[in-house]
Amino acid sequence: MRRHFTNELAILKRLVANLERLNAGDVTAPDLMAEPVLSDWSHRASIVSCLEGSVEGDPAHIDGQEIRTGQLFAFFEDDGEEFALTLDGWYRLGFAREAASQ
Repeated sequence: MRRHFTNELAILKRLVANLERLNAGDVTAPDLMAEPVLSDWSHRASIVSCLEGSVEGDPAHIDGQEIRTGQLFAFFEDDGEEFALTLDGWYRLGFAREAASQ
């Protein structure tokens, strides 16, 4: 069995814990006053690791539809099968697309 994490598990656990606190209403301004200050900020999009491919067996998409997954967090291999954990959930990986020639 092989596991490969693209992000630190501790960072993800801290993110989930913070989201759960926020969702439960357990965060207040006084709780956050000691956090670092970000000034002169703007909202930006950034590139994150993801997968693109043809999907099958996903009720949200037509079989054969080309999709781009949410952020890729981990790969998992077991019993000769490969899987990927994304922000959208798990995908069982079929054959990989050949890299474009340069």
